[in-house]
Amino acid sequence: MLMVLCSGGHSPGVTTAGLALTLTWPREVLFAECDPAGGSVLSGYLVGHRQERGLGEWAVQLRRGVNAMASLAEQVLQVDGRRILPGLASPSQVSSVQPLWPDIAGTFTTMAGDVIADVGRIGGTDTPVPLLAGADQVLVIAQPTLRDLSALAPRLAEITAVRNHRSSPRVLLTGDGPYGRKEVARTLGVEVVGHLPHDPKAAAVLTHGTGSERHLSRSLLLRATRSLATKLCERVTA
Repeated sequence: MLMVLCSGGHSPGVTTAGLALTLTWPREVLFAECDPAGGSVLSGYLVGHRQERGLGEWAVQLRRGVNAMASLAEQVLQVDGRRILPGLASPSQVSSVQPLWPDIAGTFTTMAGDVIADVGRIGGTDTPVPLLAGADQVLVIAQPTLRDLSALAPRLAEITAVRNHRSSPRVLLTGDGPYGRKEVARTLGVEVVGHLPHDPKAAAVLTHGTGSERHLSRSLLLRATRSLATKLCERVTA
């Protein structure tokens, strides 16, 4: 199962939500950082890990015709029983990856286990459309604020168009704001799958690699994502 996470215009914690879901996912899972704007996990959550692995090096191997599955395995980091594919070291690398998105999407959709792919903001010319089109689920991350929700509506329409007859994108709310799940769902005509709490201590571990790992494991954020992860898995299985 391939699940793509993105934002509709701003960046309200897509990578944070993706990592939190990965850490609480009840099945085998790979977190793939596929944001064209560049990756952040190696300078944040995975600070201190090997810097030469990731999406950029995998793209080099794919262009050479190396087997996609075998070369992907060489680029993945194993962290506490979870697999993570770090993103691009620089946005300048995206031009070399752009023609490979169909192959990357095909690999993710056929590999064993689940894949959570973080594509960051969408809507630009560098948006990895094949990942959005081929995913089993697309979750658009947004804060329940007017600024985020006003940017969200046109992006939902764009995603629906590229997905043709596949399931519609859904929304995952994060952080504080004046609008509740039911109001957002009713106003935008979209399913809201959950609302992750504002938890700056837990977020700091995932975004900057600072703070207590022990706090992270029992945080409000991971408790919320653990419940959400189970729901998302059950939906695909059903």
